[in-house]
This record gives sequence, C-alpha cells and structure tokens, in this order.
Amino acid sequence: IGGPVMAFIGGQDVQRIEQLEKEGIEAVAAIDGATRKKSRRGGTTYSVNLAWKDAKGETRKAEGLSISQAFAGQIIRGDNIVRNTVKVKYLAADADTKPIIVEDKNRQEENDTFMMQGGLAAGGVGILGSALFLLIARRRKAQAA
Repeated sequence: IGGPVMAFIGGQDVQRIEQLEKEGIEAVAAIDGATRKKSRRGGTTYSVNLAWKDAKGETRKAEGLSISQAFAGQIIRGDNIVRNTVKVKYLAADADTKPIIVEDKNRQEENDTFMMQGGLAAGGVGILGSALFLLIARRRKAQAA
C-alpha cells in the first residue's frame, strides 16, 4: 500500500515543479530559518522558511520548504545559515502552492522521480507477492481436500 502512495506523492510534486517552471514568477527570497531533522533510522532532512515580496509588493511566506541535502550543505554550516537569500519561483495566482528554490529544483525533481519509481516498484512487488500468496493458499486447500 505504501508504494502507490509514495508514487502518488512523488508524481504530485513533479507536476507542481513543472507548473512552477512554466508559469512561475522568479523572486529573491530571504531565508528566515532552517530546520534539520534526524530520523531514528539515521537519515537527515532539511527545510527552510522563506519570505519574499511578490509582484504586487505583498509579503509572501513559505515555511517548512524541503530542500535537498546537497543544497543544505551549501547554505548551512554547522548550526549557522551562511546565505541570506535564494531565488524562488512561485505562482502569483495560487498562494497555497509552495514555491521552488531555483538552485535546488533539479535535485528535488530527481528525489521526486526516485520516489515515483520506487513507489511503483514497491507496489508491483506487493501485487506479485499477494498473487503468489493467493496461489500458494489455493494449492494447500486443494491438497488438503
């Protein structure tokens, strides 16, 4: 069940990135903060909080925007943020759609593509495994009869 969910989430994010590439407006965003989360399994994820002025001069914010580990290494040293700004692309008409960081776009797209492919593969393995268990269960019932 987790595989198709992973594929769906990855696909949604790839579509968001493609839409932002086509329709997005570029702006310079200030980095308001960054978060590093270490999971129990040893993985580390990074996110940033950004603020920028849109084309109308209104302040827009994005909190908890995921970034790749490679990009985090460029803007975070130890416990300090070493860059003040990044370029973002955002949708003017949709304030709910999270922006993309222009410099990190390719890495995020690679991660989402991997999630899609991994999710589809996990779903395929799950389907094959379920079919195999059903066949084995039927054979056991036939032999018992």
